Amino acid sequence: MTALFVLLLVQARQPTVGDTIWALRRVTVPAGRSVRAAPWELTGDVELLGRPRIVTSGTTAEVGYPLVAWTPGRHTVSVPGPLVLSADGSVDSLPAADTTFIVSSVLPTSAADTSLRPQPQAGIVHRRTVTWGPAIALAGLALILLAPLHWWWRRRGRPAPPPDVVAVPPLPLARWAEAGESRTVLGAVAARLRAASARSAGGVQPAEVEHTLRALDDARFAGASPADVAELTARATALTSMLGGGAT
Repeated sequence: MTALFVLLLVQARQPTVGDTIWALRRVTVPAGRSVRAAPWELTGDVELLGRPRIVTSGTTAEVGYPLVAWTPGRHTVSVPGPLVLSADGSVDSLPAADTTFIVSSVLPTSAADTSLRPQPQAGIVHRRTVTWGPAIALAGLALILLAPLHWWWRRRGRPAPPPDVVAVPPLPLARWAEAGESRTVLGAVAARLRAASARSAGGVQPAEVEHTLRALDDARFAGASPADVAELTARATALTSMLGGGAT
């Protein structure tokens, strides 16, 4: 296979530091073959900016590498030759070619600009005097806006006191006893005694209270006589008063 290659540097004007420079390799590709870009690693003042590109037109292929130079002056690089692939998988590599290009500086070069040199360290920049005027003005504005709201809130007056608790009227135990409702009387007295004992002792019943409650339950379900009902009622009422349960 014969291949013709030409090395070009594509740039409309003389490049300066930081400009993109395209290094091109053009080859004539025989029928049934294709071209691939060879890998290229650059170090130093000239570097690659990205992946190479391949443009084909008929039997000609153009491989371009984007370059950039970070220092002015003359630079020489060795552009790798493209890889030509055959249908049977064989690869034919073309030799590398050196090329030289000149990069201009972006800084002025005239004698009148020799004063562009690093300047000495600047002095300390003093802060301006801090004034409390804006803060005081803001506080005054907030006071003017919030004072009417506070006055309106105070006009609402004090909250009304809670209503008095209505005392629960005592149970008509005597009337129930006369009507023969002994079980009802004993149940009500036992409920009052349990409630008073729970409030005063935290749920723990003294022995006398426990004994009286047991007697009330026995009399309630055993059918006690009126005299026993009256005696148990009086005893339970006295214990309830001692525990702070009030009169029944």
